[in-house]
Amino acid sequence: MLKKILLVLTMISALPAAAQDDYESRRAALTGLAGIFGELHHIRRLCEPDREGDIWRDRMKRLIDLEQPSFDLRDEMVGSFNDGYASAQSRYAYCDRDAEDYAAARALTGEALVSNLTASLYEEERGVDDDSVNVVRGDEVQ
Repeated sequence: MLKKILLVLTMISALPAAAQDDYESRRAALTGLAGIFGELHHIRRLCEPDREGDIWRDRMKRLIDLEQPSFDLRDEMVGSFNDGYASAQSRYAYCDRDAEDYAAARALTGEALVSNLTASLYEEERGVDDDSVNVVRGDEVQ
């Protein structure tokens, strides 16, 4: 009986740790994405000021609107955006091939972060097939 109680307590104490790991992972992804948006905001303003003047700042605002982070996470995200902007500003004073290549690489990194952040949403939307429903996919015949 004592073993069962200890097992249950261990399982219960592990749940918050797993949730905390998910939260920290999401927090890191969001602040990383915000930093990338800051970098892209500077570089794209240099390279395409007429087409992309404020697009990355607007995307940052939209991210905050959609995410509705806590005050401390919001401050961290804004700080990361500003740090990314300042970093790119100190590195690239004008638009050249290096700046464009760097922006393209950072955009790919950002795309991977977005994919990771939204993966669980797609899994929820896709759902699990109900056993009472006959589902046919592709060339399957049942």
